Amino acid sequence: MTVARLPQRVPPLIIGVALDSLLLHSQQYSIPLIPQHVIPTSQRGQLWFTVSVIVGAIILESIFDYMGRLAYERGTLEMIHDIRTSSYESVINFQMGYFDRTSTGDIMSVMNNDINNLKKGSEAIYQAIDFGGKLVFAFAFMVVLNWELALLVAIIPIGLALVSRFYAAVLQSHYTDVRASIGTINERINDVIDGITTVKTSNREDYERTQLRDTSEEYKQNKWSAIRIRLVYDSILYFFNSIGVWGLFLVGGYWIISGPPAVFQTTLTAGTLLTFIIYSKSFLAPVRNLAVRVIDRLQDASASAERIVSLFDSPEFSEKSRNENDMEFSEPSVEYDDVTFSYDGAEEVALDDVTLTAEPGQFIGIVGSSGAGKSTLMKLLFQFYQADRGEIRIDGQDISELDLGSLRQELGYVSQDPVMFPGTVRENIIYGSPAQRRDESTIQEAAKVAGAHEFIEALPEGYDTTVGESGSQLSGGQRQRIALARVFYHDPSVLVLDEATSHVDNETEMIIQQNLQGQFDTQTIFAIAHRLSTLRNADRILVFDDGEIVERGIHEELLEMDGLYANLWRIQTGEVHFPDTMSSEYSQMANE
Repeated sequence: MTVARLPQRVPPLIIGVALDSLLLHSQQYSIPLIPQHVIPTSQRGQLWFTVSVIVGAIILESIFDYMGRLAYERGTLEMIHDIRTSSYESVINFQMGYFDRTSTGDIMSVMNNDINNLKKGSEAIYQAIDFGGKLVFAFAFMVVLNWELALLVAIIPIGLALVSRFYAAVLQSHYTDVRASIGTINERINDVIDGITTVKTSNREDYERTQLRDTSEEYKQNKWSAIRIRLVYDSILYFFNSIGVWGLFLVGGYWIISGPPAVFQTTLTAGTLLTFIIYSKSFLAPVRNLAVRVIDRLQDASASAERIVSLFDSPEFSEKSRNENDMEFSEPSVEYDDVTFSYDGAEEVALDDVTLTAEPGQFIGIVGSSGAGKSTLMKLLFQFYQADRGEIRIDGQDISELDLGSLRQELGYVSQDPVMFPGTVRENIIYGSPAQRRDESTIQEAAKVAGAHEFIEALPEGYDTTVGESGSQLSGGQRQRIALARVFYHDPSVLVLDEATSHVDNETEMIIQQNLQGQFDTQTIFAIAHRLSTLRNADRILVFDDGEIVERGIHEELLEMDGLYANLWRIQTGEVHFPDTMSSEYSQMANE
């Protein structure tokens, strides 16, 4: 749970600040009492003693203030650290369905802005205790001085408390809009930066500037609405606080001149009234701060907490290990038994009663148009999603019953657009592999199988060359070959190549194909490809259409069937033109 650790951090924070507040304010509010007992005596010795007491009290006040702030800052840092790390832990353990429904911008906004904004909540706790301590001690000393006047002053915070409930509800709704606006801005910026090449080649800089300006304008208006509400409320509180002090001065002055009402058996001197007014200001100031600053921070932090909970506390998307037993696939077979699957919210199925078997050491080719179900087939193998019906088995074991970590440790995957992580070429190749398996000779051997060793050696720093952000220092083909080296180095039992050589030239592709056949003769390999020449030597080719396997066989058998595969082959080899009856999707695929 993302925010479950928050309550664990709050009690120590409260206790530390409360103890500091007790020690600090108990002596802080004793100081105003001293002059009224010392000044009338006109004794120099008593005066110097009083000065010494005040200086000592100030020193203690400084020490207690330091201790309180130290406890607050440490507690806040620990709280933010715990929330951020547990949130990140939740994100990386979510199923792929979570990322289908959640934008990267929203995740980044919550991880950066909203989690940092929780500090305002701890500030509110600190200030509530601090101001609350000031309020209690100030009121206690006012009661000691003149309980009748203290009762009159107490009317003000009671009235303000009623008004504050309405203010808090209105303010939180505005802060919720503010937080959402920040998320929209981050999402927009993230999308544009990721697609900056498309933005520039499409000449859409002006359009994107306008879009961001409009989004920022929405944030500005939401923030301004919250600010106006806070300022109006603050001004109202300032007015009543000032009226309270001046009203106290008038009432007290009248009592000194004419005497208090008969119901009050009290005497009031000018010195006592002056001291009382000092305490009343010390009493009303924290009331105002509690009603404005504390509520403002609490509502802002509360809006962020709601976004954190709504975004990260999604147990329905959590990936959980099924058991603690590790496993090994020596020569695994892969079986799909009447597997059916559809994505959430989709009307049509992505896979419909798919049945297939891949024996150990086989090279299985998969072809089909975009959306035919090829990639979905492999996503189910990795347990990114759960099949709606049917069963997937490796070595006869239902993968839904296996430990996820152990399962994926035995699977390898290379996509058409592989991800390069910050760091060097070497670090990207060994990414995800156990430390005990890392050695230079194995790294270079994996790179050679992937056809990457020669170009890596030609880089400025060889295997120690930094790849740049998302591999920006490398070409598309180089990134694909490093990704292939990564999965070859990992040495999985089942290998999935999803358009893994689409960016390399034909000669390099042939070298990789030959290396695969020589080095991975015991592993089961699935290769998704639009370029059919890649699959010519496959042990079996599966042709997908609308989530179903419509043809299967080796290359020569599929050509003899004279069906969809044969048409695609003739088109790609230039033997025929596009038939009028062929769908635009397959026409596009044939040219890729």
